[in-house]
Amino acid sequence: MHMSEINDISTPIDDRFYKLVDRTPVRCTFAEFAEAMKEDANRVVAQNMVGEWQVSSIFTGIDTNWESDQPLLFETVVFGLPEELRPQWSLSTWDEAMEVHNMLVSMLTEHGAEPLLELIREKQAMQGECGCC
Repeated sequence: MHMSEINDISTPIDDRFYKLVDRTPVRCTFAEFAEAMKEDANRVVAQNMVGEWQVSSIFTGIDTNWESDQPLLFETVVFGLPEELRPQWSLSTWDEAMEVHNMLVSMLTEHGAEPLLELIREKQAMQGECGCC
């Protein structure tokens, strides 16, 4: 597919694409999004191995928040924890992603997985109570 063909693509979510400019998300076209996402520096916020766990924070470039005007463009995930807990945080800014990332790395480094697992279970219980999950 040529770049000119990508420029012609339109989707129902055209207003949901972003690229990073100096770590700040900026709304863009699908073609600009696709081009920007080719580079790791435009996707990877931080990645750390802590023992058997990997903490990964990325810029997705696609707003996944369908419920409000505050875009959710970053995700932090902890790999190596039980899959059924779905340890994932969706965030709006680079700074928020780094804050959560560093908190998780610190928590795993200092206390292991159990406090984090408890935090995740509490978060899931609260989401279940409100009926949103």
